[in-house]
Amino acid sequence: MNNVSKSNTNGVTEHMNTIADLLNSRTDDKRSRDAMRRRLKSRLNERFVNMLKMADGCSECGFVPSSELECRKLDLNHTGEGRIGTYATGCKDKAAGGLSRLVWSGATLDKITDEIDKGTWLCKNCHCDEHAENKELDNEVESVIEKEIMRFLAK
Repeated sequence: MNNVSKSNTNGVTEHMNTIADLLNSRTDDKRSRDAMRRRLKSRLNERFVNMLKMADGCSECGFVPSSELECRKLDLNHTGEGRIGTYATGCKDKAAGGLSRLVWSGATLDKITDEIDKGTWLCKNCHCDEHAENKELDNEVESVIEKEIMRFLAK
């Protein structure tokens, strides 16, 4: 489990407030200021999550991203202790999102860390293996499928 210290979020928030003050002093238009503030908050959230990914890495194989670009290779695997998102609750409401929606909607760092604490980081390969179903294959169905593929390839 990821244990994100609440003290980690305080310094980041203070830094964001300093940058927001700087933006306010440089921008006259309120809409532009608000847009900049939203972009700043989203980027702050993204950077915060990426820092956690680079600190923890994949809990299964040990892969640790060395850059923010490589952080895309890690997913949050929820461990069954609840989730904010649509897949865990089974609802079709697209407004309910997971970690990504929290990051890009400008959610607080506390809300983001609460969501992260509900799971572990897994690389794409390990996450796929974690959720892969071991399907029993019907020999008769497989035979029909193989014939269809061979007929298609023979064209």
